[in-house]
Amino acid sequence: MIKLIIFDLDNTLTDFMRMKDESINAAIWSMIDAGLDFPEQRIHEEIYRIYDEEGIEYQKVFNRLLVTLIGEVDYRILAAGIVGYR
Repeated sequence: MIKLIIFDLDNTLTDFMRMKDESINAAIWSMIDAGLDFPEQRIHEEIYRIYDEEGIEYQKVFNRLLVTLIGEVDYRILAAGIVGYR
């Protein structure tokens, strides 16, 4: 029987944004290694611009990032970003 459930609604138990940023940085470097030829800072800023528009849990952020930066979704780079993020 479940006796207690704990929710962290306001980042008090875990630092969600720090973990999110670490995952994003790993994804960025994976995409750069896969051939995305943009500076890390430019990619980082664009990802957070997309999150500002769509919400922090927007699931297609990397798809939109690639369309914005290179005009199309390169699935090799997308796959690298997803694997790096996880």
